[in-house]
Amino acid sequence: MGLPQPAPQYCSLQEGLPYLDMVIAETLRMYPPAFRFTREAAQDCEVLGQRIPAGAVVEIAVGALHYDPELWPHPEVFDPERFTAEAQQSQRPFTYLPFGAGPRSCLGVRLGLLEVKLTLLQVLRKFRFEACSETQVPLQLESKSALGPKNGIFIKIVPR
Repeated sequence: MGLPQPAPQYCSLQEGLPYLDMVIAETLRMYPPAFRFTREAAQDCEVLGQRIPAGAVVEIAVGALHYDPELWPHPEVFDPERFTAEAQQSQRPFTYLPFGAGPRSCLGVRLGLLEVKLTLLQVLRKFRFEACSETQVPLQLESKSALGPKNGIFIKIVPR
């Protein structure tokens, strides 16, 4: 058995893995943790010519937004290149909302993304994943309180 590998440093996880960041961002675009969320208008306002009165409940369909072909060409295709630094600068604001936005966005975003990266690095260092014959391709999803696979996901975990 080899020597244990040192744990990655926080700085390298935050800045040193741009392609991993792109893969995670594209995964969150296609499979956002909250497929929709609601907000109550605190005051009368107008958005894109639509009057919204105070007290109205507005639902934001994140899933529909993330699959809008006007915003995301070929939205059904997994393409991490959508999240290069250059591509992100040309994205319209509030078109990518896996964790919401503004003052009521998810407080745990940074911690959650850090945990995802650490977990992926540790697991992928030792194992690879293969789809089983029971895995439904393409994956069918259902939205309850969060987006998830309709019939489960079946995978083999194979040691490297």
